[in-house]
Amino acid sequence: MKARFNGICVECGEKIKVGREILKNSKGKWVHKACSDIEEELP
Repeated sequence: MKARFNGICVECGEKIKVGREILKNSKGKWVHKACSDIEEELP
């Protein structure tokens, strides 16, 4: 999913900018796709 809002990745601490690919981590927080600790679930 692409970010619709700016934010902060709780895994790496870097900014999440609008349009970047993001996923939820195992704690349900939005993080960069590369920072997620779980595999992306495909529909």
